[in-house]
Amino acid sequence: MTTSALRMPISTAARKGVSAVAASAAEHRVVLTSLGRPVAVVDSAERLDEDLRRLREGTRAVVDAYASAAADREPHRSLAELCDRLGLDERAVRERAAALRDGA
Repeated sequence: MTTSALRMPISTAARKGVSAVAASAAEHRVVLTSLGRPVAVVDSAERLDEDLRRLREGTRAVVDAYASAAADREPHRSLAELCDRLGLDERAVRERAAALRDGA
């Protein structure tokens, strides 16, 4: 689940006030900027909880996959199968691997 973010200069956030920025965060992440650079994020507690849950599930799946491989209980999986199991975009993983090989 990709959430679009609203970029907002800190000066604008200050003029709007905390309540308005928090209300905006209920709809989408608010990235506060200073001189165009991100410096802070305001987000809903529900979205943060969901992100944390997904991160924990992904971490658990990676640990389970390594534990299974170490115990040699599970046959080898293709990258497509692993990406599917972990909820990752196979194309993005391949692009990242290529960038790492190229020294990026």
